[in-house]
Amino acid sequence: MHRISYIEIQNFRACQSVSLPLDDFTPLVGQNNVGKSTILESLRWLLKPDARSSTDFADTKQPIVVTARIEGISAAILGRIPDPKHRTAIEPYCPNGVLWIRVRTEGAKTIKQEVWNPEAVEADVRPKDWRPYPTGLPQAVSAILPEPLSIQAMKDVQKDFTSVAAGTSIKKLIEEIAEPVTKANAADIDAALKTINDLLTGEGETRSKALNDFDQEATKVLEGFFPGLTLQLELPETKIKEFFKSGSLKVGEFGKPGVMEFSQLGNGAQRAIEMALIRYLAGAAADTEANCARKLLLIDEPELYLHPQGVRRVRHALAQLSTKGFQVVFSTHSPLMLDRANAAHTVIVRKEPGAGAVTRKPLQQAVKDALAGAESQSRALFELGNIADIYFAERVVICEGKTDRRIIPLAYERFYGRAPELDHVAFVSLGGSGDILRGLSVLRSMAIPCCAIADLDFSFTQATKGNAPLLAKDSAEMLRAKAILKRIQPAHGFLLEGDLPRKGNNFSAADIWALLAADGEGKTLASDIHNQVKGHSIWTWKSGCIEHVTGTADKGEDVIIEQEEALRTKSSADVAAEFPAIVECFKWVKSFDKKSDLEKKM
Repeated sequence: MHRISYIEIQNFRACQSVSLPLDDFTPLVGQNNVGKSTILESLRWLLKPDARSSTDFADTKQPIVVTARIEGISAAILGRIPDPKHRTAIEPYCPNGVLWIRVRTEGAKTIKQEVWNPEAVEADVRPKDWRPYPTGLPQAVSAILPEPLSIQAMKDVQKDFTSVAAGTSIKKLIEEIAEPVTKANAADIDAALKTINDLLTGEGETRSKALNDFDQEATKVLEGFFPGLTLQLELPETKIKEFFKSGSLKVGEFGKPGVMEFSQLGNGAQRAIEMALIRYLAGAAADTEANCARKLLLIDEPELYLHPQGVRRVRHALAQLSTKGFQVVFSTHSPLMLDRANAAHTVIVRKEPGAGAVTRKPLQQAVKDALAGAESQSRALFELGNIADIYFAERVVICEGKTDRRIIPLAYERFYGRAPELDHVAFVSLGGSGDILRGLSVLRSMAIPCCAIADLDFSFTQATKGNAPLLAKDSAEMLRAKAILKRIQPAHGFLLEGDLPRKGNNFSAADIWALLAADGEGKTLASDIHNQVKGHSIWTWKSGCIEHVTGTADKGEDVIIEQEEALRTKSSADVAAEFPAIVECFKWVKSFDKKSDLEKKM
């Protein structure tokens, strides 16, 4: 189905120059006051432009401009536009199913709606030639993209709910829910309204005798003051939508008589009711194959005031709506609003000094840009899509394995006295050393400051792979490593294959590399390799792996739990004294600022 696939915002509040792709279901994540709500408001304004305040202009000397690309406008969609004149008006502007539109205002009240000239540019290139909407085009655009349903953060729900003005979010929800009710009872409703309108309106076939008598008597009285004029009391035609616009919800409690006013509820209950209506709408919404309209649903912080399980239900309901005639875009601060299904399309919003709001490339696009091959892309999407932490952190640290992922963050907390997330640092694990370079490439493409922590053997195995290896297989360091391993092998009895460690004889590959690191010459090599790979934003343990750093002989869940319990009893001084290599690693991680060395290498 058609959707807005791209939006560009210029000079609107914090969005001085922002562009981002949009999918059927697009979460926006970021800190407070970075521009997420402005992006939502820009989408609303694009389809229902209204006067802007002077404070909406980032630069009062420049216009506010919102540009959008709509794609997927098939011949079938155009054929469902009710009015043939409107259909004819839009068809020339939709080659290959693509339509570009924009709204601009150079003053608080001067609004211009414009459409592209498709003959002057290819469909996948941003147009530069624009013209005012021709006759019939506004109605055609409104037919395929009706006025958005916009739900703001719940700062004053009661004011929103009790307002009778059209356009408030609760009222719009009620109208959306009313639509299937009116369709299901269309014949009965039409018959009832025709009876009422015939009785009350001036042109009614069976207009009320009392109203006709009034017209005649009032005209007679007027004759004495102003001959030649007649009076007729005109009442507006009654429409079903007016009933729902003036509707309200009463709230009761099981086991208690009577009902409460909405204003008597707390913010959490009010938000829960609003999200419950969304969930109901997701279940009640009909398939839209016979409809040309796709409505934007814009929600600011849908998780606000909700229980974690309620947040998951709202996420599921919004995902449902995105398949039933709605395009869903929402802002969120909750990892629970993200899952593997929607992570690929999540857009990170940040604010940079001088530039205002900026957006980062969604995961799906970053994977395509950073990795070659469908298998690599699919694996990276699966691994990174399961880690919501990366979307809320300012530094991401990829750990090689489960032990690192569990022990290192806890050691960080004990050393610094606060959890890593309070410093906006996320330690994540992607499954193994083979995923580290792939993960770093994708995070770089997303412009997320990142680094990695790996075992020593990473430098001699994974770092030598690919078209641009960090360490060449025939490098001097590799030759030194093979010579040292060959020299110390007889004393220990471990296995080698191609002069490199092989599991067997009660030795793991990690154990063998630890023996190399314990050797005098090997210790120097491990330090040299550590510094070389660190230049690529990867920290390797010079003594082998995390177990050798912590002095733990065994591996496994029970051992990890024992280490965690022991760490929880240690002070900052204890961590510094017992694990100096880990503390050195932390200081290196914290040295990465928002424009990290890794980003500068891009």
